[in-house]
Amino acid sequence: GHITTKMVVDLYDPQDKVFLPDRFVKGECPKCHAKDQYGDNCEICGTTYNPAELINPYSSVSGATPVKKENLHYFFKLNDFNDMLRNWIESDLLQPEIANKLKEWFRAGLKDWDISRDAPYFGFEMPDAPGKYFYVWLDAPVGYMASLQQYCDQTGENFDAYWNIDSNREVYHFIGKDIAYFHMLFWPAMLHGAN
Repeated sequence: GHITTKMVVDLYDPQDKVFLPDRFVKGECPKCHAKDQYGDNCEICGTTYNPAELINPYSSVSGATPVKKENLHYFFKLNDFNDMLRNWIESDLLQPEIANKLKEWFRAGLKDWDISRDAPYFGFEMPDAPGKYFYVWLDAPVGYMASLQQYCDQTGENFDAYWNIDSNREVYHFIGKDIAYFHMLFWPAMLHGAN
């Protein structure tokens, strides 16, 4: 399928003896050098990175300086959807500013998307992977569908009329530019992969 595993370098809190998911570590952005940024993306310049790339990282839980250790992660093979995503971005469906922002990812080359996080984390534990949790941006968009399913159950609407691949309905998402890559690269690839 479209999921693979890899050993990656992660940050480990030697005081609490846990791997630090991206939101449990802070440090300096490796691109713009903004201080106190989380371990997945810079809120100042919008760069995405992994926690091991932070400069002067620290655990936001214990304050300890983390050490680098190898750790197993699960990845969604985003590049499997390169052609579909490129066609989507080059269509007239997106605002030109958003399309241009997303094209930056193609120029850099689509990379596998890390969809796992270690405990302590929140959300849903991955089946057959004790202590590993789905990254929030993998399951959050599915929550949109779950909310619609609940509405359909309460009102008698037909859920498949909205989300079935043969549906003639359109679904609109109003999102902030800082999370465009989740909603306009990962989410369409997930939907396409799930047919």
